[in-house]
Amino acid sequence: MTDKETSTLIETLKATNEELLKQVALLTEQVEYLTRKLYGKSSEKNVVNTNQLSLFDEDKAGGEDDEDLPSHYRNYYL
Repeated sequence: MTDKETSTLIETLKATNEELLKQVALLTEQVEYLTRKLYGKSSEKNVVNTNQLSLFDEDKAGGEDDEDLPSHYRNYYL
């Protein structure tokens, strides 16, 4: 193997090494992103659907509608 062939081989291996390092960095970034997406804080906790009714309606929590109910039903669920 001549010096020219050795130099060419070294340059080829350096280029291949650079490409592989870039690919490893990209794949590492993808794994971190997908891990955060899978195991991180859920975005569902922060999303509020305005079309969905609230289970606890704060407007009626004051007991305004309790006058119509018999006494044994008033404030039962509070």
